[in-house]
Amino acid sequence: MKPVVFDKTVGWLHPAAGGRGVVIAGAHGFEDLCSRRFLTLMARQMAEAGLPVLQFDYPGCGDAAGDHTDPGRVAAWTRSIAAAIDRLKAETGVDDVLVIGFRLGALLAPAAIAGRTDVAGLALLAPPLSGKAYMREMTGLSRMIDAALPAQPAGTPEPFDGIEAAGFRLSAETVAELRALEWRDRLTALPAKELLVMPSQITPAHAELAEQAMATGVAVRLKPFDGFSRLMSNPTANDIPHSTLAEIVEWAAQAGKPGKAESSPVAAKPPPMLEGDGYVEQPVVLGPSPEICGVLCLPVGAPALTEIVLILNAGAIPHVGWARGGVEMARSLARRGIGSMRVDLPGLGQSETPKEKRLFLYDARVGGDVTRILDWLEQAGFAQVCAAGICAGGYQSFHAARHDARIAHLAMVNPLCFSWNSSYALDMGLSKIRDNARDPLVGEPREADAPGGKLKTSASRLGKRILRRSMELSKSGLTRAQRLAGGSVERWMQDLAASGTRVLVINSEGDLSLEEIARHFGPDGTRLKRIGGVTTALIAAADHTLTPARARAEVIDHLVRLLGVADTKRGKPAVIASSVS
Repeated sequence: MKPVVFDKTVGWLHPAAGGRGVVIAGAHGFEDLCSRRFLTLMARQMAEAGLPVLQFDYPGCGDAAGDHTDPGRVAAWTRSIAAAIDRLKAETGVDDVLVIGFRLGALLAPAAIAGRTDVAGLALLAPPLSGKAYMREMTGLSRMIDAALPAQPAGTPEPFDGIEAAGFRLSAETVAELRALEWRDRLTALPAKELLVMPSQITPAHAELAEQAMATGVAVRLKPFDGFSRLMSNPTANDIPHSTLAEIVEWAAQAGKPGKAESSPVAAKPPPMLEGDGYVEQPVVLGPSPEICGVLCLPVGAPALTEIVLILNAGAIPHVGWARGGVEMARSLARRGIGSMRVDLPGLGQSETPKEKRLFLYDARVGGDVTRILDWLEQAGFAQVCAAGICAGGYQSFHAARHDARIAHLAMVNPLCFSWNSSYALDMGLSKIRDNARDPLVGEPREADAPGGKLKTSASRLGKRILRRSMELSKSGLTRAQRLAGGSVERWMQDLAASGTRVLVINSEGDLSLEEIARHFGPDGTRLKRIGGVTTALIAAADHTLTPARARAEVIDHLVRLLGVADTKRGKPAVIASSVS
């Protein structure tokens, strides 16, 4: 895979030798987090089938510059699909492309390719029936996710003028423009001769549209997107619908064009760089296999850096971060003169899947991947690192810091696990089942509204409380056994602090991670607070993944203060220029 930068956005190019390429226009916000891994697997498999593929982020979204609440978003997003087509052709020499639109991308793609002569095929994956239908679904998503958020303290900013779901915002202007989109009206005038339509549920309207398109000479394939609801349930707990993935790849392979696509011979290029407000970013791919994708973010105008922050995945959320928090943290730190690198560990986000089967999120072999990243950073001039992560990212940061002296600072946010055992594995499995079985977004009756539903719901809640209590007792029992065996988490933390590593542990108020702290360090984490070199903090009115912008800003402030602590027990940090080649 090869990173590219164009039109103030970042793309990930999957090279191949075919003469026809593929451009993937993905989803937005929460739906992007849920589907990015699916689309990455799709891109890799299509490249293996001989089609060069370009994934990219819409302006103001993902790793792109700007913000998704900027004006003129719908027009900019539509233009970016056309720009991606042009960039793929320039990079690979392909004659024409297939365009694959998923969710928002399915709304935008028909307009983006109108009038072009270099689009051979179009795939619309889980397309909303219309822009109005899409906004109804986004409103339902907002109510479902944001309704569970803690009430915000007095004095926080007024509600956003638009729609916000999982911390991702669509302005009132963007909402109005999206409501006006109608992809179905464009099907009879498509330049593409191959059309794949895979709605989450096929309706008579879809069948009618397919017939209309076929009447114009377009080869149409209409198939249901099996597994859509499980894919979009949760970025960490979702299931990849491999049979659906195989169907899409097979369609693209059949529509592909054999032949050797050659790039124009050019001199060696400098690494792609994205410049923004107070920062410069370099997307990178670390080899060898499994490839690790990341983005190095450095401050503009800073003569030297003393340390860099390594931001690891929160659960299976891509490096963009929940509510775009990974990007937000990196750029906020850069404006304060602090560099960072946000990455997708192997098997997550846009990185390559390891060949061996691994324990999801908590595999000890991830430590080797973190070491590879630290090696790369050291070669780039960074001798010291602050490892930071939410939940599973905090777990991996903790254990990497235990074994690698290059980690001078450690920041753990809402850690649900310090030491993995079978009880945690069972808990994770049950959580995944629960999240995949949650209520639908819109259009289907909830269990509580069915006859006898309220009684069933109450019984279900009671059962969950009993199960949760049983799980906590099991975890605590295994923790006590570990302590008696001399391998306690408390001892690990003491040794880490004694080595000179400065540690920050942040919890959201009321979060389950507080039970994990109490399990290893006593009620209210008393013994943790007594360890020299360890700082703790509590964020009020925040959920586990820090959805409120205020909560994310507080975490950044705590991190800046952590890095401002004088570190006299380690050698002088390396100093590098504000750009890396």
